[in-house]
Amino acid sequence: MKKILTLFLCATILSFVSCEDEPLEGDFVTGGITCEQATINTAEAALNFLGVNDDNYQQLCVAYKNALDDQIQACGDPDGTLEAAVNALGDCSTTVVNDCDSATDAVDAAQLAFANASDEEYTNLCNAYKATLENQITQCGDDDGSIQSTIDDLGDCTQATLEVEISLTAGTLPIDFDIVDVVIDGDLLKVTGETSAANNYTIYFEVGQGQTGVDVINPAFELTLTSVFFPSTQGFDDFTSEITVNTDGTLTGTFWGIVTNADGGDLSLTSGMINITY
Repeated sequence: MKKILTLFLCATILSFVSCEDEPLEGDFVTGGITCEQATINTAEAALNFLGVNDDNYQQLCVAYKNALDDQIQACGDPDGTLEAAVNALGDCSTTVVNDCDSATDAVDAAQLAFANASDEEYTNLCNAYKATLENQITQCGDDDGSIQSTIDDLGDCTQATLEVEISLTAGTLPIDFDIVDVVIDGDLLKVTGETSAANNYTIYFEVGQGQTGVDVINPAFELTLTSVFFPSTQGFDDFTSEITVNTDGTLTGTFWGIVTNADGGDLSLTSGMINITY
């Protein structure tokens, strides 16, 4: 009997789910499979193959090889990674034996990839990591339950949504300021909001502790997009704000209206929401 190269299989899974494949011209292969769909099919087949046993080895191996072949046709294989995976599977007649060391190495590789996952890669790499952990239980056992505990902690591999504490729509562009800092300076709250997105948008305002009412944040309000905007007071749809809750650790309110920059450019804000805990 010949051992499955679990670590190699894991590496190929991670390459499928974490890279961007370039489709061939036309984007379809015979039968209408796109490069993107072929890549998804291969990742699913590879994850299924991690859980093979003597009874289903040949069936899952053939399915995996077919998916690899389809991906080669749809996407190409410039570095030979896919063809190497096909060759490693041989004629799918190999039977399975336990290989705890390889299963553990696969977990280490998957954990490293998951730890460095981008938002786009998070779910796929999390599922790949869970698959290697489940395979580790099969190959090595889990006497103290620590491996299963790790699997449970990963949940359904849905990334938690960052809490949005300040949001607005500038023109037609929705902006979420999900990184908020509140500095207490005497009786004054100095609030700065930034986005976790790849831009330099910021928002800033000040309000006295415990102070509520209309327009109390207006004098210090600044919104930085491509330029810095300040509340407009031209008499038409002027910038308006209202703080409704301002108690220990909680600041809630709304804002809307026209803001203007130093060049006289006006921008309409709608749906402005403040919902901060600090």
